[in-house]
Amino acid sequence: MQTKPLRDELEKLKAERASVASVQTPILRELPHDKLRQTRTMVRGNFLDPGDPVEPAVLSEFPPLPAGAPKNRLGVAQWLCSRDNPLTARVAVNRLWAGMFGSGIVETQEDFGTQGSPPSNQALLDWLAVDFEDGGWSQKKAIRTIVLSATYRQSSRVTPELAERDRFNRLLARGPYFRLEAETIRDEALAVSGLLSRKMYGPSVMPYEPPGLWKSTYSDDRWLTSPGEDQFRRGIYTFLKRTTPYPSMVTFDGTSRETCTLRRSRTNTPLQALVTLNDPVFVECAQALARRMANCGDASPEAQIAFGLRAALLREPRSQEVAVLARLYQERMDAARQDPQAAEKLATEPLGPLPAGADVVRLAALTSVANVILNTDEFLTKG
Repeated sequence: MQTKPLRDELEKLKAERASVASVQTPILRELPHDKLRQTRTMVRGNFLDPGDPVEPAVLSEFPPLPAGAPKNRLGVAQWLCSRDNPLTARVAVNRLWAGMFGSGIVETQEDFGTQGSPPSNQALLDWLAVDFEDGGWSQKKAIRTIVLSATYRQSSRVTPELAERDRFNRLLARGPYFRLEAETIRDEALAVSGLLSRKMYGPSVMPYEPPGLWKSTYSDDRWLTSPGEDQFRRGIYTFLKRTTPYPSMVTFDGTSRETCTLRRSRTNTPLQALVTLNDPVFVECAQALARRMANCGDASPEAQIAFGLRAALLREPRSQEVAVLARLYQERMDAARQDPQAAEKLATEPLGPLPAGADVVRLAALTSVANVILNTDEFLTKG
């Protein structure tokens, strides 16, 4: 058996492997027991005056560590998820509830202590927490339980009687109705228009941003709009810089990530309407939706408008809605015929050239209609 060629091949492969730069992933390890440092109290807080030694433990006001649990990070993890410690499960299901209803059973998601708000329904919170633990801490199962409940499936319509009885819906007299979060609004517009990229993982991307906003004082970094489908990826992949956060998301109460934020406030300002009406990302979505409407298989404007409403609102459109948008369509058709250059710009910038043989005037009018559909309160609101 000739081993030299094999050895030579092995050495060659080792050299090739060594030339590839490896990512050094830090791993946290506990020190051996005999090398653990001794921790002492500090007399009057003075580190130069150490007092008696202390051992790892939890505060006496809380349940003790589980029997046999090591007094390290693993023991803390076991303690957090112990059946004797209901706080973890309560916090978890409260956050899921807030995502479904817009507000948690404990409104102050970030504070379950004495300075936070008391739960609006203590028994419900406790039942959900126990069911969450019994279900193997499955978030999917907990969400299913919530969305299939009669409480969640109520109508979100507000009547004068309900408004008087439960103005802020803390007692869940009606179904949830609240504006979507910043990232979700953009993702929803991209999804309905057919532009949303399903690509997953990888580095952050840079979708369109107004020029001149993103500047770095300490380097030559610049905001370079990502090419191709990368500019249509979900909001979670958007590159974020704390000193210059993505502007349209900030307008919809997205945070700069400078501090941890467990609960976002919701505002209602004219700037938000300016974003969804005029931001190139949303204009591009309107153009793409207009092309979907034009290719829905029916040539009548009413049918195309009804298709757009169904795609955006996930329900059958009402005749009054179609009639109003049909009038708008006709008005924009007349305006487009008078100014073909503006019509072409409205239908193509920034999405790109129209398909061969497409009617520029008709698509410009449909773009205006699609822009209105994507700006309806029902589209921007969970309800």
